Amino acid sequence: MRTIGEWIKLNHRRYPTREAIVDGVSRLTFAELAERAWGLGRGLRDAGVRAGDSVGVLAGNSAFNAEVFFGVAAAGGSYVAYNWRWAPAELATGIKETGAKVILVEDRLIPNVEEALEILGRTEQELPRVVRQGAEIDALRTGSGPLEDVATLESPLCIIYTGGSTGSPKGVIISHRAAAANAFNEMYDCGVGNRPEERGLIVTPFFHSAALLCWLVPHFIAGATSVIAEKFNDELIVDLVGRERITNTFLIPNMMRRLMENGVFADPGIRTHLKAVHTGAGLLRMPDKQLFTDLLPGADLYFRYGLTEAGPMVTRLKPADMLDPAVDGSIGTEYLLAEAQLQDPFGAPVPAGELGEICVRGPSLMTGYYGRPEATAEAFRGGWLHTGDLAVQDERGYYFFRDRLKEMIKTGGENVYSAEIEQALYLHPAVLEAAVVGVPDLRWDEEVRAVVVLRSGLQADSAEIASFLRTHLAGYKIPKKIVFLGADQLPRSAAGKLVKSQLKTNLGWGA
Repeated sequence: MRTIGEWIKLNHRRYPTREAIVDGVSRLTFAELAERAWGLGRGLRDAGVRAGDSVGVLAGNSAFNAEVFFGVAAAGGSYVAYNWRWAPAELATGIKETGAKVILVEDRLIPNVEEALEILGRTEQELPRVVRQGAEIDALRTGSGPLEDVATLESPLCIIYTGGSTGSPKGVIISHRAAAANAFNEMYDCGVGNRPEERGLIVTPFFHSAALLCWLVPHFIAGATSVIAEKFNDELIVDLVGRERITNTFLIPNMMRRLMENGVFADPGIRTHLKAVHTGAGLLRMPDKQLFTDLLPGADLYFRYGLTEAGPMVTRLKPADMLDPAVDGSIGTEYLLAEAQLQDPFGAPVPAGELGEICVRGPSLMTGYYGRPEATAEAFRGGWLHTGDLAVQDERGYYFFRDRLKEMIKTGGENVYSAEIEQALYLHPAVLEAAVVGVPDLRWDEEVRAVVVLRSGLQADSAEIASFLRTHLAGYKIPKKIVFLGADQLPRSAAGKLVKSQLKTNLGWGA
């Protein structure tokens, strides 16, 4: 195991002329990235940043953000990824909570920081120093050559906020050891960075663990190139994959479905260069997997399950299992360095075939929630990280996700798992996207309802959908109401996940 600072030195020597980071305007080799990181690290130390101190970062997907991440690591500080979609009050809370001494900000996001600091100034909060992209960052850099590494494996590398789709966001502390362990999981189990001339495309936001810990860090450690897309859109994906010879990428399922729906995967450049697509943070069933295989027969498909608190990866379904009907709907088996166990409410393991909470232990887990010892203690019980996710495991060791504990629906005395119904909905050929929620009901406690997005050019009504579901599910699981919306009408978190609480509010379905 090495700290990220040690990897910067090692890769400066190993791959000096190889491209490390590429975006729409910049290209940095491993040697250039190292020198810029060391210079920034010195400047941060001169600005008062000490080992373990928080350094706030507000930036979009860019080479600037990647460079800043490695610069903070070289300084021995903790990179705090602020969500650029936050409202000023939310940003002010994040800045106050993490106690950043310095904030590094992308030029276009300066107004966001100024509004947040104005809010903090009213409370007589000691305000951090703000260093802006461009001349101010350049002036902060100093010296040349390697910087002494003051971090240890247990030092905080970064703080990433949870998505907030099931509650208020919490800052998750990830150590150097945890980040390296997750990178080794990715490289060993999913082949990330292992192909000759590997070039990974990052399209999810840097403030999300998938981009930072599952793509940027593993590719960097492996000496592979990270190509950064400023935003997700069809034209940019086609352009970057073809022009930059992209070999792999991570897309959440609704991104995959959109690209398949719009014919993007039929592009010759994508079919030529793309060798692996990884997906997770949503559901993917056999019709989507079969369509992907038909469109990109030369590309491997991986499905993975994880959560920020786990560092983030826990289980994965490999390409060889993708079209196996026996494991359709499975989240796979555990990664090499992750140990998973299903437990009952008392912390005892449950046998195969029975429902339990996914609990995890291993070297990639978070250190804890920043400034929230009670929440940390609640998450870590009995030596395990309790995820709040429910699953069953078959005799072969494959896990099948059922639901979030907080999203389980109680109807007529029965437990209904929204994910189970959503998985059945995805088997209907006309369904592009689906969400199932429980709505308060005087007779049944909660009533099962569904929201469906149809594929373009295909039609279905609620009666047809309900009839289809009856061939897969018990009658009490069939939604009492099915509403059809457009894909752009589904509220999503900054990480792209559907926010069911907001969906219910938008539809007037209560809290």
